Amino acid sequence: MENLFVVRHGETKANENDIDAGSLDFPLTKRGKKEAAFIAKSLAPFDIDLVCSSPVRRAVQTARILAKPHGLNPKLLDDLDEAKLKPNFVGKSGRHHILESPEAFQETYQELQGRVLRAVNRIRAESKTNAIMVSHGDVIVALLQHVVERREERPGYYVLHPNPGSLSIIQFTDRPRLVLFDYRRKLLGSLQKSTRKEKGPPSKTSHKR
Repeated sequence: MENLFVVRHGETKANENDIDAGSLDFPLTKRGKKEAAFIAKSLAPFDIDLVCSSPVRRAVQTARILAKPHGLNPKLLDDLDEAKLKPNFVGKSGRHHILESPEAFQETYQELQGRVLRAVNRIRAESKTNAIMVSHGDVIVALLQHVVERREERPGYYVLHPNPGSLSIIQFTDRPRLVLFDYRRKLLGSLQKSTRKEKGPPSKTSHKR
């Protein structure tokens, strides 16, 4: 696998109303569908051979929109499921996040991170070109934290390094947040060229599921 495109599901009414959705079947809003369609259009030029998703409805809806340009059906992975809230918090107002309110969850952050890494290893084993992964906020945070903190135990390399002429944004509210990194002109086009250069010319047949 060359690139893993990590996507959080589109907006739902739970997002709008600050509700802890958990595994409840909140569908995408009209805006949520537009968000997914925008990403689908951006990723359409890439050679995608695998789309994996959390089994929760909002993620599956998003994954189907992303998979359509590539003629694929999303593969559902339980390890990409939403962070497991305790039942008394599900469907209630007031969002909880596993790093800020660990007492509201049935699993630890380490367990959450372990299962998302297991899912990524499976995706890496099955994809030969590029893959899309659709999941949830805390799940994606656990994956990105693993990458950014260099948990691969290979010293001497950069995880984060900006390219010339790129834009990064740090938002300072209650605490610093990295909201954009290394955004630059024709970013996705440069990734496409890099993939083609390493893999050679595209084959006449594509791998579809």
